[in-house]
Amino acid sequence: MSTNPFTLAALATTAVDGLTVVGATEDGSDEHRSVVAARLAGGETVQTVLPRSVAALGTARAHAAALAALTLATRSRLPFEVPSVLGTAEAGRSTLFVLTRLGGATMRLQDISPARPGLAASVGQAIAAIHELPTSVAADAGLPHETAQALRQRLLDTFDRAAATGSVPAALLERWEGALSDDRLWQFKPALVHGDLQAPAFRVEGAHVVGMDGWHALAVGDPARDLAFLLGSSEFGSVDEAFESHAAARGIGDRQLRQRAMLHAELDVARWLLHGVDAGDEAVVADASAMLASLVQRVDRGAGAAIAAQQPETMDLTGVQQYLGETGPVAGDGSRDGGDGRGGVGSGDR
Repeated sequence: MSTNPFTLAALATTAVDGLTVVGATEDGSDEHRSVVAARLAGGETVQTVLPRSVAALGTARAHAAALAALTLATRSRLPFEVPSVLGTAEAGRSTLFVLTRLGGATMRLQDISPARPGLAASVGQAIAAIHELPTSVAADAGLPHETAQALRQRLLDTFDRAAATGSVPAALLERWEGALSDDRLWQFKPALVHGDLQAPAFRVEGAHVVGMDGWHALAVGDPARDLAFLLGSSEFGSVDEAFESHAAARGIGDRQLRQRAMLHAELDVARWLLHGVDAGDEAVVADASAMLASLVQRVDRGAGAAIAAQQPETMDLTGVQQYLGETGPVAGDGSRDGGDGRGGVGSGDR
């Protein structure tokens, strides 16, 4: 059907009783979704979202289910706004979703820098607030609940599939195997997690996080997953500040949190490779192979090198992680999850 902003805004009036739309503008559409900001007669603005593929529709439905799980009582414990679904309407083979529209500006990863003092701390605190919510939020809504060992096994499966392609440098395989074999990394308490957190999910005003979007992967899982996107930044001091703010807000010792976050980020490259292999897309395979080659040059400077001894390095994987999150899991990965930061992920003897 037509994705003209006024057409979608008009359709929104069939999804929500009493909605009177007086204006409409494009609001961040992409190849997966048509998104329109609809201005109402009372002065408010709502967001209409029309998924444009089967995968995007599945993501939108999961997002709506997660938002329903975030009750008013749960939201009151968060220091930022979360959207609400106001209504839905059938739109051909898809479904139109009408949601409240978050305020603030969309955050970019480069915004987390000394040029925006205080923002890194606010990001860390916002993520910690999610992790401090009771895990019953997911259980009561029938959302996924993954134990530390189940997560470890899933990542091992990704590792095995990536290794079988023959396209991953041996040094990377050795480091990933070392991290996956190190029991110390997997002795953590699962928490409620956003599950597919990237910079554009945050809405910010000045140095403060005022809203968060993109809740389609809400689950109980590894809190390190939500911090992995930070490791795509070259602003190491600001990344440190965000991690430290997160730790202080939670008051829970998880000495291996950053190492697991790094493993998640690096294995996103492996997932990108698998996406290319499964889709028969040689361009994606070549892109992922180049990333892997760059990654091994940056972070593996000698067998058995300790993390603390390695130099800070970065890879910008934001686009890859965001694409993986939008299009759903790589076949056989079994996840809904979608940089490299400082050092490597292996932290012990194999």
